[in-house]
Amino acid sequence: MSKQVEAQISDLNNQLDESSRNIQELNATKSRLIADNADIVRQLEEAESRIQALNRERSSLLAQLEEAKRNVDDEIRVRAI
Repeated sequence: MSKQVEAQISDLNNQLDESSRNIQELNATKSRLIADNADIVRQLEEAESRIQALNRERSSLLAQLEEAKRNVDDEIRVRAI
């Protein structure tokens, strides 16, 4: 009977060791995923910032285009007179 108990204890210790290794692997994976997520969030924030800058530039260029169109229209009117 004691041999059976010792065998059970040995099996349980092996299961515990395996579970501990699995936990360590999962924690390492979790840490890697957290770091990856932080990097992706940073990249997203940078992309959003670039989008905002491009939208501001687009608005400025559209305003310049409208001004140029008005100048052309004014020039056409002056030459038509």
